[in-house]
Amino acid sequence: MRKTTKKENKLKIVETSELKKLQTIELDMLKKTVEICERHGIPYYALGGTLLGAVRHQGFIPWDDDIDIGIPRPWYNRFMWAAMRELPEEMTISHYRVNPVTKRPVYACQVLNKNYRLVQHIANKPIETYVWIDVFPLDGMPSNPILQKIHALYLLYRRMWIQFSMFDDNVHQHRENRPWYEKALIWLYQKTRIGADRDTAEMMRKLDRALERCSYERSGYLVNFMGTWKFKEMFPKTIYGSGKDMPFEDTTIRCPLDTDYVLRQMYGNYMEPKVTENHHAIELLDN
Repeated sequence: MRKTTKKENKLKIVETSELKKLQTIELDMLKKTVEICERHGIPYYALGGTLLGAVRHQGFIPWDDDIDIGIPRPWYNRFMWAAMRELPEEMTISHYRVNPVTKRPVYACQVLNKNYRLVQHIANKPIETYVWIDVFPLDGMPSNPILQKIHALYLLYRRMWIQFSMFDDNVHQHRENRPWYEKALIWLYQKTRIGADRDTAEMMRKLDRALERCSYERSGYLVNFMGTWKFKEMFPKTIYGSGKDMPFEDTTIRCPLDTDYVLRQMYGNYMEPKVTENHHAIELLDN
């Protein structure tokens, strides 16, 4: 009998899971989120794997388990307040400033569907929450290379304290391809528990103040700093432009104007699929 390859095992995991059900729920949530953005003239863009899925698959990457969009900082709070008022009864948002629904503070705004629960297995402690989609703020970065580097280092410093303050709940310690300095910080925390007593919401407020120091209007670059990719997801503002609509499953989603620039910087040869397991290690619960 032919031995099953590692790649085939991963494909089998995807095929036998409830992933399609999860994607269907998230797609409906996306549509309702986009309706609010369009009603209020709030710009948004598909990010990360969602953008890659729109370009390469005209929908979800077959093995992806989430949806990520970004809203420029000047419109970000406007979206959250509108969403709290206008989402259907079974949906809400969670954010550390305006509506902390979940037990742990959430930095990026999450649109939640309270009819569906799941468990996320990425850190030391499994986290039970609702099915969600992420809405990240897109923040300005200086155009001057020296000022950009200084600002970037300070942002990384502020992010470090957030991660230390919620390490057991949030840090995926065994993620592949971490840079050496992140491995060193994980080692430091494991040895010292430094920052475990910090107030996470206060650390998030300090990061927000740091991000907002750089004027969005005068910035030449935008970054999704609290996404997985950090500064690999920083692009000239013109790359986003006014965006363009692309097919996504049975609807459309707004994408950056130059999708090729974004995806090449993030993924390299992005048209070559790379099968991976669900990167959030999600278990959908029975309701």
